Amino acid sequence: MVVDAENNALMFSRQPIPYPRGDRPRYLRQLGLYGFSGTALSMFRHLPQGSLERTEGVEMPRFIEHGHGVRMIGVVDEGLEVDTPEDLARAGTLLRTHTKSAISNSS
Repeated sequence: MVVDAENNALMFSRQPIPYPRGDRPRYLRQLGLYGFSGTALSMFRHLPQGSLERTEGVEMPRFIEHGHGVRMIGVVDEGLEVDTPEDLARAGTLLRTHTKSAISNSS
């Protein structure tokens, strides 16, 4: 993903962007935890998908393509992608492992 100087999203992609033509860019990853007001969620539901959303398979460009801002907040976390049934199984295993570890450490 690419953000402006105030951390507003400019573009989302499943590929690394921007293209490293000259200087080595600073790549950002989207964790994908969204916070919507009821009004914004309703608006999102009624906005038609744009070409970027359809092309990338990422839903947040829908706001950008229709002229609405998307503010990004930086976090220190590698995140865990869950895009396939295999990813979900891996996430479940990881959750069970961390839950058992947290319970053991609190005893």
